[in-house]
Amino acid sequence: MARANDFALTYLAAHEQAGMERINLAPILRRILEDPNYLFGEELQNLGGHCPAHGDTRKEDYEKVVINTLLAMLYNDLRDHILARMPMDADGHVVLPNPPESPHGLDVADPAGLAAADPDRMVGFLRDSICHLLDAIIKEWAVKVMVEEERCRAEGTITELAAASYVLAQALENSVLHSPSGYDMVSITKTGSHTALHVCWNLVESAPLLRPGLDAAGYEDLARRSLKQILPLAMGSLGMLCQFMAAGRIEADDHQAIHPLRTDQSAFVYDAEQNVILLNADLIEPTAMEGERHYTGCPAFYANGLINLYMEVVLALAVRYDVYRRLQGKAA
Repeated sequence: MARANDFALTYLAAHEQAGMERINLAPILRRILEDPNYLFGEELQNLGGHCPAHGDTRKEDYEKVVINTLLAMLYNDLRDHILARMPMDADGHVVLPNPPESPHGLDVADPAGLAAADPDRMVGFLRDSICHLLDAIIKEWAVKVMVEEERCRAEGTITELAAASYVLAQALENSVLHSPSGYDMVSITKTGSHTALHVCWNLVESAPLLRPGLDAAGYEDLARRSLKQILPLAMGSLGMLCQFMAAGRIEADDHQAIHPLRTDQSAFVYDAEQNVILLNADLIEPTAMEGERHYTGCPAFYANGLINLYMEVVLALAVRYDVYRRLQGKAA
């Protein structure tokens, strides 16, 4: 029987085998909370005071500490903004949009069409819809942050939100990692949100495939209890995350989050004795970019409750659209 923390331990060990050391952003975030001026100091730019730093440490390693720290700061406000702006109907259900140019050909205003659709088509449509909804909320949030920064500049004042936004923009503009691709706060946040939603959907969809015969409440309980077993993915490097998702066949060739979980996936396994879904530690292989020595994990991991919020949204949609029952026979 696999222990509940086997994946996390193996995952961390594989990072070490790949020559990488984890920089925990939590102490850096506490330091900023105690002294906001730390945002503008040299120490943050120097691996957040992490020691020792090797002489051949890549510029990208310094950048990722600064950028992910600032994103983690900002994402606490993003979490609150999503909670405030998520559209809900009178019954408390999330109001989904019809995604533009959707390949699924479904309509949120046509419940009969959704009910009659093939399960994979239906789930793909739901994935597409919630990604577009969150994209719109993230764009609105980014505008709010920029307005805050402009207000502070005009008034000659400063807030933590405006300061983090300003320093982040400078870091991204000078980044050898992000500037060549034109990545900014919005594009990075959208991409990260899609990945988080994709993993949450995968967990939800794996439940009826791995453990047939439960009702919706049973599957929701199983998925909710299993989330903490999946969270270690967010603690690792981007390279290790991509390696694991490819090895487990849970990442599509086009890297989009709209594709339902494949029945031949091997990333998620069910442990009957513990009655929990675990990640398959056997798929982990040490992976690092050339010269990569440090990793921080996803900035959303440090924003209290953000990944859980994404999971709650997916769980709510799964119940609303009868996802568990409709996926029951998929593996047959």
